[in-house]
Amino acid sequence: MPQHPASRAPRPRALTLPGPSRRELLRAALGAAALAPLAACSVPGARVHVPTGEAEIAAAVTGFWTGRQKAGKLDFVNYTQYIDVDPADQSRHPTLDAFTRRTGIEVTYSELIDDSASWFGRIQPEFASGQGIGYDLMVVGGDSYLTKYIQLGYLAPLDHSRLPNFARYGGSAFKNTSFDPGNVYTVPWQSGMTGIGYDPKQVGRRITSWQDLLDPKLRGRIGMWNDAVQMGNIALLAVGVDPETSTPADWRKAAAWLRRQRDAGMVRSYSTATYQSSLQRGDLAASLVYSGDVFQANQSGSHLEFVIPDEGGLLWTDNLCIPSTAAHPVDALSYMDYVYRPDVAARISETVQFVCPVPAAQKVVAADAAAATGERRAVLGALSTSPLVFPTRDDQSKLHHLRVLDEEEEQQWNALFEPIYQA
Repeated sequence: MPQHPASRAPRPRALTLPGPSRRELLRAALGAAALAPLAACSVPGARVHVPTGEAEIAAAVTGFWTGRQKAGKLDFVNYTQYIDVDPADQSRHPTLDAFTRRTGIEVTYSELIDDSASWFGRIQPEFASGQGIGYDLMVVGGDSYLTKYIQLGYLAPLDHSRLPNFARYGGSAFKNTSFDPGNVYTVPWQSGMTGIGYDPKQVGRRITSWQDLLDPKLRGRIGMWNDAVQMGNIALLAVGVDPETSTPADWRKAAAWLRRQRDAGMVRSYSTATYQSSLQRGDLAASLVYSGDVFQANQSGSHLEFVIPDEGGLLWTDNLCIPSTAAHPVDALSYMDYVYRPDVAARISETVQFVCPVPAAQKVVAADAAAATGERRAVLGALSTSPLVFPTRDDQSKLHHLRVLDEEEEQQWNALFEPIYQA
């Protein structure tokens, strides 16, 4: 959280701030996006040659950054409620203010992004016509739209010589991902895990495997999602396949596993929007969940458990990207590196409570907890020790990134997985 006075206790942001949080938008938007066929994101635009290999990437970086200078301005666009705030004035963001004091760069910060599809549709015409989109930095999820930005040449290749904090403090799980090998275009903003959340009292035992979601004792009390991307990827894990290297034959096995679960009457509902409240009310005994939702629910009085199954869970990432048309890219790159300072990452994590991409921030949060009093001390103490925000090495070893799909593959994928929850 922002640096509150000691007498002021931080609370989970989704419980205090007006409007939908990033977590709520994730639940709603991912489900809605999964219903749209790939044709919805097949837009006009000429694909460019994407550089591969060290020499080509180095040449692209040199070509973009040569002659670029700091301008003292930064236009940053993000999702709603996805950065630290001053509790006394929620229009203020202390880490942004500190960045300006440190660098002299004035930041204009906007919260205009609702989901990947609508944001891409909004800015794509400007990109296609070669115009600036009005922003130097934006947050993009690690999904098929990020691939589209890269293929169309809409993102600037990053000069990693100017990102020493990312190199030093960025967690290994957030580097060299399948959706952006070598972090050529992105560095993580925040992240999260997808696994199983359950009520131990209702289940009556520990859940350890995706196969537990086929237990007849839980029939009619399981929550799954109307999200082809997440559902398909967790089903691949359930059948013992690494999603990142999976094949269409693997996808068919995964879809069969999900149909088996559905046809056995295991699933009460397929919803990204209602599973958290259903778990808290006791309507569901177990559900596919985002890790942060369990942390937030327990902070508000629930007693749920989150587990990364033995077969593995998913690690998803929202990323900072610089548009290729950015007017102030050097300033954007400076901010990218700034948020990888452990003290800055800690301030942001204390508010948003997602998985932090800077492991060293954990010690800062713990120190903030030790210096705090009352409820703030309890909340920050829980945050600093929570594997839902700072996953253990064992947890990280079981996490997988989503399968990156091209257009033809996504059509096959959706044809297999969408009918399962649409039936």
